[in-house]
Amino acid sequence: MKNTSDPKLPIHSSRLSTGAASTTDQSGAVDRMYSVQIIDDDAPLGAALTAGLEACGYRAVFSSNAAEGWTVAHTQHPDLILCDINMPGKNGHRFLEEIRADPALANCQFVFMTGNTVFAHPRAGMNLGADDFLLKPFTLEALRSCVSARLRRREISQHQEAILVNELRATLHKSMPHEFFTPLNGILGYAEMLDQDFTAMTPPEVRESLQGIIQSGRRLHRTLRNYLFTLDRLNPDSGTPVPVLSSASVVQLLERGVRAALDRHASRRADLTLELTPTPISGGPQELTLLIEELSDNAFSFSKPGTPVRLSAQRHGADLQVTVSDCGRGMTAHQLKTLGAFRQFERPTFEQQGLGLGLFIVRQIVRRLGGRMNIHSVPGQGTTFAVSLPAYAEPAPKGAPLAAREGREER
Repeated sequence: MKNTSDPKLPIHSSRLSTGAASTTDQSGAVDRMYSVQIIDDDAPLGAALTAGLEACGYRAVFSSNAAEGWTVAHTQHPDLILCDINMPGKNGHRFLEEIRADPALANCQFVFMTGNTVFAHPRAGMNLGADDFLLKPFTLEALRSCVSARLRRREISQHQEAILVNELRATLHKSMPHEFFTPLNGILGYAEMLDQDFTAMTPPEVRESLQGIIQSGRRLHRTLRNYLFTLDRLNPDSGTPVPVLSSASVVQLLERGVRAALDRHASRRADLTLELTPTPISGGPQELTLLIEELSDNAFSFSKPGTPVRLSAQRHGADLQVTVSDCGRGMTAHQLKTLGAFRQFERPTFEQQGLGLGLFIVRQIVRRLGGRMNIHSVPGQGTTFAVSLPAYAEPAPKGAPLAAREGREER
């Protein structure tokens, strides 16, 4: 968007040239320069921004529209994209949605900029997945501060992910053999007993052995599934398009997830209360089922038989809010803060099965579906997980007034 009122950016300030525009190793040697992609249909402004960022030590590349920006982003893989909102053709909001849906670019830092007060709503951009917002005209100092802060945040996120991966590797050898071999030994033990003593066994004994094989098989299947799912979600290229699920499908998938958890907690069927309201959402069938299965399994696992477990899925405004509550042992504030993959609390005191991946998987699914999750827990009283997922909104009909379609797009 052209903005002739923008003043020229001060691009020769030596005070600004010391910004952290590159990564360094432990010895302090420069590893590589950060790259910033600028997308704006105002060519003079783009040239000024490019010169200003290069003066600060960044590698900058300019694109004059979203189509060109898409091509450049896939060839250059920038660390940060600085994008105007109101441009001819594809605007910044649509461009951001496509970036966040693309596995190769989804984690790129993204900053909106605009000089049009109609689009000057930072929260709208944040809701679409933008990391920051600049209102034109802005100074080079404001630009440098914004870019530096966003790239620092990117470094912190990458560092946290590296810590998580190292934690997974460090704890695998402790839990993996037990969780794989214990159910496998159960399957082999029951099968060998049937093979050797089948003719001498009574029908109830045969059924008991078969049920033991089924239970052990389900436990092994869940362990392998969750482990592979976690590895897939640690890979930044694992994103896939998200389909739309009808209201009826959502209810069926929620019930399927609960049944899968009850297969491992058959004695808890009478403890469960379900309140489900049909609501369409965007999400994968496997992901929604797995989300509910893990939340339900967590509630059953950490509460005693005979105590209530409540699962509710209700429409609240533009969201489907799913809550799972139990009256179990709860978690402390410190435990809530340190929840992560392969982490189970008080395992020596409370015998628990599984790798501790359930809540990690839930968080990954919620994040992929654009939702939010809150946890309220009181030690000795129970825990409530509240997950809000965006309900699917039908696109505006083709015959709708232009203003209505533009209003929907701005949101």
